[in-house]
Amino acid sequence: MAIKTLKRSHANLSQQIAAILREEILSDPRPGQRLASIEQLAKRFEVSFITVREGLTALAEEGLIERRVGSGTYVGDLTKGRHVGVLVEWDISDPRTSYFYRRTPQRVVRFLRANGWPARLYAGHLAPDEESLRPPTCTDFLEAVERRRLGGVVAFTPDQTFPQWYGVLEKQRVPVVGPDEKCTRRVTWDSTALVRTGVDYLLSHGRRRLALMEYHWREGRPRFVEHFQAALTGAGVAANERWIRRAPTPCAPQAGWEEFRAIWAEGREKPDGLLICNDNLFPGAVMAILQLGIRVPEDLLVVTHFNHGSGMVCPFPVVKLEFDPDGYARTAGATLLKLMRHEPVPEAPVLLPHELVEPEDSSRSLRRLDRAAESANEIRMTDMGVVEV
Repeated sequence: MAIKTLKRSHANLSQQIAAILREEILSDPRPGQRLASIEQLAKRFEVSFITVREGLTALAEEGLIERRVGSGTYVGDLTKGRHVGVLVEWDISDPRTSYFYRRTPQRVVRFLRANGWPARLYAGHLAPDEESLRPPTCTDFLEAVERRRLGGVVAFTPDQTFPQWYGVLEKQRVPVVGPDEKCTRRVTWDSTALVRTGVDYLLSHGRRRLALMEYHWREGRPRFVEHFQAALTGAGVAANERWIRRAPTPCAPQAGWEEFRAIWAEGREKPDGLLICNDNLFPGAVMAILQLGIRVPEDLLVVTHFNHGSGMVCPFPVVKLEFDPDGYARTAGATLLKLMRHEPVPEAPVLLPHELVEPEDSSRSLRRLDRAAESANEIRMTDMGVVEV
């Protein structure tokens, strides 16, 4: 590291000294390592002992150094007095928020605590259908960042908010794990495998007119579409661009419903296979399929992304590409623990798989639906217009 000098034109020399030593300590933290003496630092920076002491006091208050009477100054345990922050910017009290974001952060906190680390959930209040460009909504988290209270972070947040705090954590050498590519280490789902598995299943069951439903991702850049088109091209099947629909956000009102009706309204020829790449689009698509009287799987074979444990009801046989939020929590938590222990962690993203779950026997499903329909006749609508099941 290059030796940095003070800017004599700036009045507060002690703050400059603290900043230089802080960067040196955080660039290669070695708890217990002895620092140069006050006399040596005063000579290095060409300042008085008092100025050096003021700079060291600031570092001691941050927990970066420890002063031992009669012994000297040492690099402190940077994890002491700190906790892991688990940040989710979306409003987890809103039932429209994805089950993944309601479930996974809580499970990460539980995993970290079980492994001996104090962990705190930081929850914002971003609407589930909002990809915000405004500042982060969880001000408690920003305060923890500024006060150097965090030893590590698992983040679930729109990537637009990262510049608000990620650069600060980088300077503090605080690792961040999450699905976003800006994180120190990225843990995410294997979207390529999801699409290929779904397409292969539909093709292997004789479906050749395939439709796709996904959602806009990062200012409209294709995410699943390119994988879908590549899989069809590789199988020698033409992709119908009119049967590829993308919702503005999977949690918006009527998301999935409008997209599927638009697919079905495109001409006399209809798709015989449908791949849904986000489970939040599934309920709306189901409603549209039922309203249009489409038989599943006779007229349309449906393969959908699904989060295990979400409790979503499938009123007809569907094939699930099931993702495990709890497995994600364990993987993200374990990855963060390794980073905080300065253990080697591959730089490549960790891509978690989906499990293909086929529906139970169709006749059994239809009999169950008949019984459910009979029971539904006895259920009254509440004053709020919601069916109580």
